Amino acid sequence: MKLYLAGPEVFLDDAREIGRRKLELCERFGFSGLFPIDGEPLLVDDAGTLARAIFANNLALMRTADAVLANLTPFRGVSADPGTAFEVGFAFALGKPVAAYSNVPGQLLHRAHAAIGHAAIGAAGAGSAHTFLADGLHVEDFGHFDNLMLAEALEASRLPVVQAQTPTADPFRDLSLFEQTLTALAEARAAGRLAPSP
Repeated sequence: MKLYLAGPEVFLDDAREIGRRKLELCERFGFSGLFPIDGEPLLVDDAGTLARAIFANNLALMRTADAVLANLTPFRGVSADPGTAFEVGFAFALGKPVAAYSNVPGQLLHRAHAAIGHAAIGAAGAGSAHTFLADGLHVEDFGHFDNLMLAEALEASRLPVVQAQTPTADPFRDLSLFEQTLTALAEARAAGRLAPSP
């Protein structure tokens, strides 16, 4: 069974090493991991051509995968990496099951409050004051770890979303929750809830 490994690890300076470790863990649990930079066409010189080649390569990998395992740890802000969010949506549109993990605890609402701040009292007008932020915009309050579109797509997959209970020191290199999610996927496969694509 092939798992596409979505996540912002591709931006790390040691991305290939992290990818190698993830692939080894997948193999240990009886999965074949597909890491986005595997087979990446790095020899293309033109930046526009390279971007299109990477995009096409990752779409092709996701189409061949049986499921997606996404790292939705907030990246450069309060929410998941936008490329990873796209990949979750693409997999959902293809009807592929998606499991996920986040090395950052808590809800989107609380992270947004911490990063952006509360609006001045009375500034929310008719809206809910506890969701109104200092930037003049509301943040959703559905109790989700991230945006409702991501959370609901994952809920529809009926696969695990494993979230850290406490912050990790190196959230993009710590693979503890990745391994926990693999354990849950292996259990789902054994129970017949995760089958390879025909």
